[in-house]
Amino acid sequence: MTRFAINVIPKSGRSELKYVGETLKAWLKSAPEDGKANDELVRMLADKLEIPRTGIVIVRGLSSRKKIVDIEGISSGQMKKAAM
Repeated sequence: MTRFAINVIPKSGRSELKYVGETLKAWLKSAPEDGKANDELVRMLADKLEIPRTGIVIVRGLSSRKKIVDIEGISSGQMKKAAM
């Protein structure tokens, strides 16, 4: 598993994943209530990386904008390609 730090911006009106400098950011349409933004983050990562959702675990920051996510079978290089 590879661990990534992701800054999340909920209720942004768009779903997008990209690096801003060295920081990985995820803009999400969902509101941060009842786990909706977390669900959208996992769904978006799985779609972009073409892996099953079960390979993605939010290990820290379930109620924070700064999240630590473990992703199975993905390298940092693969994440950079997906976030372009």
